[in-house]
Amino acid sequence: MGSLTAHNLVRDLRNNLLKGIALGLFVATGFSAWVTFLRLTAGTSPFDRLRTTYLATVELYYGGALVGGTLIGLFLPLRRWPLGSALLGVLGVFPLYFGVALTTSGAGSTFTANNLASSSVLAFFVGSAVGIWSWLRDNPESHGLIQALRRPTIRTLAVLWLAAGGLAASSYLGLSRWTGRWPPDLVIFLAGALFVIPILIALLVTWVWAKPRIK
Repeated sequence: MGSLTAHNLVRDLRNNLLKGIALGLFVATGFSAWVTFLRLTAGTSPFDRLRTTYLATVELYYGGALVGGTLIGLFLPLRRWPLGSALLGVLGVFPLYFGVALTTSGAGSTFTANNLASSSVLAFFVGSAVGIWSWLRDNPESHGLIQALRRPTIRTLAVLWLAAGGLAASSYLGLSRWTGRWPPDLVIFLAGALFVIPILIALLVTWVWAKPRIK
């Protein structure tokens, strides 16, 4: 029984890795097709402005997407939960953003705190949004908080706007005092997490509530 369980775990891990790698190749091929079209129609000027080349960009897409796809495959079971899907999204896109930072930095400023911070901020906002969207698409019926946000009531809206307003107000009034010497990328991350995201969620849920009533 133990050997059978181990065999199943290895098989599942292998299948998940293949799924993640296939996803990475698909994304990299799509991005590469776009930059190939850009190279054929606009020449090298778009790449020159970013201090890179067409070949380096394609290599970045495939390298970053393969690393991201491998990470997604390793942690694919996390997709069962909304926050797990958000984390998968962050893990999937972080190598791409970090690759961009590496290709546009000088030789002496590759693995720096600034590159890591900026890549993490972008990966958080883009990857978590993609991960949550993917989870909602794969789970049309849910329970608890997610279901309450899918089918909001007036009470849900009131609680949500109170929470969003409280977080936004505290971040707006307090961030400049508490983070004066913090790295700019970290301040942007906190501003987005505590101010932009709560307000955006409240607006989206309000739209979900209002849409059937507008018709």
